[in-house]
Amino acid sequence: MPDYRFVENIDSGQFDRFVRESDQNSLFQNSRWPLIKTNWQGILTGVFDEENNLCAAALVLTRSVAAGKTMMYIPRGPVLDYRNDELLSFTIKELKALAKKHHAMVLRFDPALMYRRYAYKDRNDEHETMNEDIITRLQSLGAQHRGFTTNIIESTQPRYNAEMDVEPDYFDHLEHKTAKCVRQAEHKGLKIKEGPEYVPLFSEMMHHTEVRKKVALRNEEYFRNFMSVYGDQAICMITVIDFPEQIAALEKGIAENEEKLNGELPKKQKNVLKQDIERDQKELERLRADYERCGKEEDVTCGIIAWYNEGLMELLYMGNHPDYMRFYGSYLLYKTCMDRCVELGIKRCSFGGIEGTLDDGLTLFKSNWLMNVEEYIGEFNIVLSPLVYWAFDKVYPVLLNAAAKKRGSE
Repeated sequence: MPDYRFVENIDSGQFDRFVRESDQNSLFQNSRWPLIKTNWQGILTGVFDEENNLCAAALVLTRSVAAGKTMMYIPRGPVLDYRNDELLSFTIKELKALAKKHHAMVLRFDPALMYRRYAYKDRNDEHETMNEDIITRLQSLGAQHRGFTTNIIESTQPRYNAEMDVEPDYFDHLEHKTAKCVRQAEHKGLKIKEGPEYVPLFSEMMHHTEVRKKVALRNEEYFRNFMSVYGDQAICMITVIDFPEQIAALEKGIAENEEKLNGELPKKQKNVLKQDIERDQKELERLRADYERCGKEEDVTCGIIAWYNEGLMELLYMGNHPDYMRFYGSYLLYKTCMDRCVELGIKRCSFGGIEGTLDDGLTLFKSNWLMNVEEYIGEFNIVLSPLVYWAFDKVYPVLLNAAAKKRGSE
């Protein structure tokens, strides 16, 4: 067996570089992530070979729970070559020892390894499974597989994830309705503003989502901290409507089309112009009503927060103003993020977790974007204090869910 060496608290730059260059690149295995999860403590661990090369890494999160015990969790990790049996065995053994050292009742982890991956449009077809042998190998090392969960609430991190492979000509391959929604957003006069200074306005959009879903999400303080921690790797964008500007643009467009209508044009072209005029007149009436109700010259319609490194962009949070859904701000923001990927040479964009039923509203929106479905192999537990863990596992999720709903209703 190679002479492996397990190290706690390795250099953060070395850690991030190793993860970024692996095929298991993830925001959740990043040295700054513990600064976001402020109720957890983070330990950057690594396994080095005899030549001092880093060959495995794991951000281990730990928090106190009850009876002097802690819980340890490795989100989307550890990161290593899971087909190297000796390396895998050594890494799991050392992580288990670390868990015992910190009085953990359980060590939970969910590797960033695929079970199945397929285009959303092919979701009803049969798909080849992957990495079943790794599940078996982890079980042989004492890890309990929590199964192929379907609902987001059943696991710490969603087992199903939405993803898009971003090519420079991606827009040409979007469905007609998706491209149309983007053009509608532009036609309706939406403008994009970007920067950490827009976090308060973004937070207002997230609050609308909380009210609509009656559940507590993240607050402004959390988003401010996220932007501060990740700096130039973080994106905060909002879409805004300038009422006077857009009203003037619609009035001008209607007048120009009416003038064209008085000219010599084929009947078919006149019918199209009439439809455009009717559509814009209806929108003009609604926009004037919005302006009067809002009482401000400008209002926010939608917002998004994202993170990226050289190989991956993660679209993390999006909120919409319920009065402006017809502006399709979410489509414009997604397109802007995809364009940023093209500009930076990022080939992979994650849209985040989805329900395994693949039929909820959020999944249907994400499916507009050449979406692939990623099914991870799932979560594993190495249980060190069975009785304490059993009580925690049964009660804690129920309390968390109830607390979130209570905050949301308030």
